[in-house]
Amino acid sequence: MSIAKFQNYKQNNYEDVCQFLIRISQNSKKSINWNWARWEWMYFHQDFDIKKVESIGLWFDNEKLVAIATYDYYNGESVILVDNEHKYLYNDIILYSVKTFSDQDGLGIAVNDDDTELTAKLIGNGFQINEGTENILVKDLSENLNYQLANGLTIKHIEGTCDAMKFNEVLWKGMDHEGDVQTDDATIKSMERMLSAKHINYKLINYVDDHGTWAAFCGCWFMKGTDYAYVEPVCTLPDYRKKGIGKAVVYESLLRCKKAGAKKAFVISDMEFYKKLGFVQHSHYTFYWKK
Repeated sequence: MSIAKFQNYKQNNYEDVCQFLIRISQNSKKSINWNWARWEWMYFHQDFDIKKVESIGLWFDNEKLVAIATYDYYNGESVILVDNEHKYLYNDIILYSVKTFSDQDGLGIAVNDDDTELTAKLIGNGFQINEGTENILVKDLSENLNYQLANGLTIKHIEGTCDAMKFNEVLWKGMDHEGDVQTDDATIKSMERMLSAKHINYKLINYVDDHGTWAAFCGCWFMKGTDYAYVEPVCTLPDYRKKGIGKAVVYESLLRCKKAGAKKAFVISDMEFYKKLGFVQHSHYTFYWKK
């Protein structure tokens, strides 16, 4: 067996990471919580600490990416992903993550409840189970995706970075942030960056339009060569809730993903909203923490 070599992340490794995340999820869905789309959403998100990006650790075997250790938006939480042939790297990667990504409270790592091997490695390196969790729901896109929309409302897809102002507003209000919507140049530029993600498909990013108001929003991500869509983010303005438009914009987005080739859709959530839309339990992740 050849020895995998470590290097720090460089800008030209972005696609390496995407393809690695696609590859490790083809035969096992244990790490589907960290699929290529979640990586892309995080990487272009306004909260991602881009200044630390070169601290991300990559392990290559003959120029093939076989493992990654990254922070989750910022230090304090880490993600460890290794392909099946290189799990001997676990201890080295755990030590690297603790050294590189810990903050003043330590380091948390989410592990699939069925991944007994990584769980044992973390415990062996001094990690303890924590109350934090992540949950993954899945929907079969061959199921019913019919919806109704009230008269006067239409579903449209975004046009690009020119929609940054409206995108910012619907996320701020729809996610129940307090205070006035932030419209300073730095905020809008961060929204433009989010809407310029490398693999974004604007036709899968939809909103419910009420005469110029974005009443609800659903982002979906799909890449050719995979069989799944990823749902992120979804929100509805407070005055429009309980009217079926959240369901409508999600279903329309999923219909477009289905037309593009997706057979199922994943969302990181345990919300009753998604369960009412036909999403069912897929997998559960528990955080392990080392202080």
